[in-house]
Amino acid sequence: MNHIKALLIHVLLLALSIHACSSNPVVVSTPITPNSSNLVQPKLTMVISPTSTGPPGTSDSNPAPFGSNINVDNMRFVITGTVRPADGIVSSGNMFNNQPGEWQQYIFVTLEVTCETPTDQQCHLSIFKLKLIRSDSITKYPERIILGVDDILEDTDFNSGATISGNVLFIISIGDANLQLVYESLAGDSFYFALP
Repeated sequence: MNHIKALLIHVLLLALSIHACSSNPVVVSTPITPNSSNLVQPKLTMVISPTSTGPPGTSDSNPAPFGSNINVDNMRFVITGTVRPADGIVSSGNMFNNQPGEWQQYIFVTLEVTCETPTDQQCHLSIFKLKLIRSDSITKYPERIILGVDDILEDTDFNSGATISGNVLFIISIGDANLQLVYESLAGDSFYFALP
């Protein structure tokens, strides 16, 4: 019995050493061996996984790639495009629309959302649950009052199976890169989408 404990300790130390030098998962198993009373010891399997960031979209360090889906709050989200700069579209919509400041521009993020509730229920999309983060972690919130511009996504209730699509507008700095759209779920979790 002491030999088995010593073997397990050595195997565990070996696994930890391998894990420290590798980013791949390590599976450690002890062989099945009979003891003195001819009983078989149970097989011990230990899986040591490297630190992971979770599935795509669940962290800012691992956003969902452009064009991929994330299912949250009984809705399926996918970013289908962006327009940058979109200043001309906004200013031609209405001369009273908010204009970006110096070294800033509008970006339109085109979002498609499908309601995946049971047939007798609706989904609710709140634009307040969307924001844009820059690589320096500065957060931008959607522009809410834009006149004369078509296809602006607004707070909406829609039926099961229905898909809505439209643009969410943000003002960003001209040089901003590695932008991510973030949706905050009803449970308070954040989901991240990489922009093209």
